[in-house]
This record gives sequence, structure tokens and C-alpha cells, in this order.
Amino acid sequence: MTHTRTHVHVGTANPYLACERCGHWASGFHDPDRCGCDAGYWLVPCRHVTGMTSQCPSWSPVNGCRCREFLGHVVHGPGRPVMPA
Repeated sequence: MTHTRTHVHVGTANPYLACERCGHWASGFHDPDRCGCDAGYWLVPCRHVTGMTSQCPSWSPVNGCRCREFLGHVVHGPGRPVMPA
């Protein structure tokens, strides 16, 4: 008998979250509580077991990035692509 599992990945709304270990954009994390497995937490897609840090100092879920408005420039790059709702 073959057993397969689909892991549950929780996505993030902030497209400027980056892995604290490697610096790559993080689109979410694996949640073993929702998944029912004992694999632990890891970031998606890099699979590092670490935290995420926002690279955008002005991002909000309502207005998005407002760095150009407040700082006059954007120093953090475009962020990861956001999937349409």
C-alpha cells in the first residue's frame, strides 16, 4: 500500500517577506498543526527552519508598499509575485 501526504502551506499576504537565513523571498510556511504531520515548520520555498523578515518598512495589508510615497524611493526590490485572488 502506498501512502501519500499533501503538506499544508500557509501563504503570506506580504510579498516582501524574506528568509532570515538565505534572504530569498518567502511565500509562506509549512504548518504541521494544520497538516497533521510531525515534519515541523519550514519556509516555502527554501525549506529553511527560521523566521521571516519584511524587507519593506512601509508595507501594510491595506495599502501595500508605500516606500516611494514616504521615502521617495524603493530599496527592497519588487518582492515576490502575488497570486491574483
